[in-house]
Amino acid sequence: MPPPPGQELGPPPPEVPRDLPSGYAFRTRFLNLPVLLGMAFTGFFGLFLVQVLKNGQWLLALLPGFFLLGGLSCLRYGWTKASGILRAFRRGIAIPGKVASVSLDTTQSLNQKHPWKLTYHFTLDGRLYEGVITSFDSTLAKRAAGQPLWVLYVEKDPTQNTLYPPLKYF
Repeated sequence: MPPPPGQELGPPPPEVPRDLPSGYAFRTRFLNLPVLLGMAFTGFFGLFLVQVLKNGQWLLALLPGFFLLGGLSCLRYGWTKASGILRAFRRGIAIPGKVASVSLDTTQSLNQKHPWKLTYHFTLDGRLYEGVITSFDSTLAKRAAGQPLWVLYVEKDPTQNTLYPPLKYF
């Protein structure tokens, strides 16, 4: 993250292609809620569907089949979102942005702790774009609205964006 509020933006990100920090790709792809839920539903209901079909109960197979499709949809959504973030980090164009807000996300918790939710904005060709990052990194609490930061975005789709430097998830 950039320096505390009121200070300069900081040095720009390195030229493309950027090297990912160790473990960043794994955490981004596999430690997001849609992927975790998708893998759990796909695995559990996939095995359940196989057992139901082995027993020849074709009508009963609709129920696990429905949940299997839901799991695959969640998995696809999370994977696509993570791919956009990684694409933006590796090859994205750097642009200055600003912190819009920082708050605790009380809709989620892990070990009775809530993650921080950082919302940021950046303007491209006169259009305002927004990004949101949820992280358990407690240093987010020190960020303030209006603080400058670097945003990396995919040229063809600015809705695929991320912050530079990347945040820790845990």
